[in-house]
Amino acid sequence: MFGYSGKILRVDLSQETVTPEPLPEALIRKYIGGRGLAAHYLYHEVPAGADPLGPDNRLIFTTGPFDNTNLPGSSRYLLCFKSPLTGGWGDANAGGSFGRMLKRAGYDLIIVQGTASRPLYLLATEEEIALKDASHLWGLSVGETTERIRFDYKNKRLQVATIGQAGENLCRYACVINGFNRAAGRSGAGAVMGAKKLKAVVAFGNLETKVQDRTRLRDRIKELNQYIREDPGCQVLSTHGTASGVGPYNELGMFPAYNFREGYSDDITPLMGETMTDTVLVGREACPGCLVACKRMVQVVDEPYRTNPVYGGPEFETIGTLGSCVGVYNTQAVAKAHERCNHFGLDAINTGLAIAWAMECYEKGILGPEDTGGLDLTWGNEKALLQLIEDISYRRGLGDLLAEGLKIAAERTGQGSDYFAMQVKNQAFAVHMPRAKVGQGLSYATSNRGACHMQGMHDETIEAGRLMSSIGIDKKFKGISRMSKELKPEYEVIAQNLRAFQDSLIMCRFICWDSGPITPASLSELVRLITGMEEHTTEQLMHLGERAYNLCRLFNAREGFTAEDDSLPGRVGESLPRGVSAGSVISPEDLQQMKAQYYRLRGWDEQGIPTAERLKQLDLAEEADMFGLK
Repeated sequence: MFGYSGKILRVDLSQETVTPEPLPEALIRKYIGGRGLAAHYLYHEVPAGADPLGPDNRLIFTTGPFDNTNLPGSSRYLLCFKSPLTGGWGDANAGGSFGRMLKRAGYDLIIVQGTASRPLYLLATEEEIALKDASHLWGLSVGETTERIRFDYKNKRLQVATIGQAGENLCRYACVINGFNRAAGRSGAGAVMGAKKLKAVVAFGNLETKVQDRTRLRDRIKELNQYIREDPGCQVLSTHGTASGVGPYNELGMFPAYNFREGYSDDITPLMGETMTDTVLVGREACPGCLVACKRMVQVVDEPYRTNPVYGGPEFETIGTLGSCVGVYNTQAVAKAHERCNHFGLDAINTGLAIAWAMECYEKGILGPEDTGGLDLTWGNEKALLQLIEDISYRRGLGDLLAEGLKIAAERTGQGSDYFAMQVKNQAFAVHMPRAKVGQGLSYATSNRGACHMQGMHDETIEAGRLMSSIGIDKKFKGISRMSKELKPEYEVIAQNLRAFQDSLIMCRFICWDSGPITPASLSELVRLITGMEEHTTEQLMHLGERAYNLCRLFNAREGFTAEDDSLPGRVGESLPRGVSAGSVISPEDLQQMKAQYYRLRGWDEQGIPTAERLKQLDLAEEADMFGLK
């Protein structure tokens, strides 16, 4: 088929075998790729109750049909697995060149199963597929591993997706990083790789991806690139990166500080993208085919915060979790903390909020010096921040507890510390204040992978009047306050379905965000130009997204998740003390009412489990039968 290699690479680490197999066209048409396709394989192949760190779990590297076409925003890959962090559905995606190179090697998916008896890495090229000994790489950081493999093969174009020490030591939110600084960060993929003793996946190839209409696609790419050159939002991302949002979010009272107690900081200036551009920025990187070049390369030259620029620079999320949420307002210290997370292979969101929770426990006397190994966890202690990042990676002292994730850490610690453990399903909040954007709070609660800012949409979009009528976000949503509960269940159902099909195509959010440059309608056109599949209209793509979302939800239900798990921590019901969003809350009653309406719109029962009728409407009758729904 156009847009696909039509091949899966099946890797059995227990048997140390690597076997290509065909990717059925029927599954391509049903799921298109990415999240939907991986959900099918995980649901059918991972037994209910399987240990996420055991041999029965699967780790799926998947590309999309747009990869390797030079379409802006398409050079990405998605990792899907049973999460060791949440115990349910896990996924994480990253940009850079790894996904593109995997496609050039001739594979749409890699499915990894079993557990190796020794450290291994997978080599996947168009000329060779093999499992290689990785004993000499075990114990190395992300950067050291990448450099060593490229040196061994005398090929700097090799793309290496690897874990660092955090993954080896089974930190539940360890991530997989490719290209030194592109992190597949959420849900604990790095811990799955570590448990399987798979140190890295190495991809290289020169194969072309055949498309249905190359001429028209080339014209559309030119049009999109011109839009990117002229669009103010894209230009701000090019100039200051995602950190360009820090100042505006703070002014709106929704940039979290001090473990989400506040949404406004008096002196946010050191954490703003403009400040980084003026002080530590040394370069910009772009994913292949993209003109935005949002990736920051920063360098601090002075000790104690000297950094290696290959690890990139702080993003919007890491500035919040490793900066304001722990009371650190020092550009250089945040840059160093970001570098340390990428060096060890840690998800910076979960890491920062685990440390923020520990600092609040220290402030309240729940944790003392005897619990912290003598570390002073006073807010803003930069030295303690950096030390805990290393301790989490090696599971030393307090770091061993924090490596379990916020929910588990709070349960073990007790004393009411769950009230301010900012997590859903053990996944830490992203740096978006749900009290200041209520739909985001509902999305956090109901997301299949736990608190997630990437699987729903953001309330400020409709507050600003930006609509997408082609998918049902029409004039009735226009101008609704981000702090209002009105229509938010309907908004998030549409948003989550949209994100699910975007993740099946595996497209960058910055290129196909809420209003462009690549709209839902243009995505359906691009599917036809690349794959030739005429049936995938905008309506059908949204239906496909709903199918994928429901299958992931069914995966969670099979693992025992119910409506009780669609919750928010107590702090979300606490009034914001100051700033533009002061006074806004999501009370338990608010959440319950929104959830009930959300479940009805989804066609789920009162426990948030998809009904057999709805699943059959989504062509998931076989999966409903497997679950036992009638």
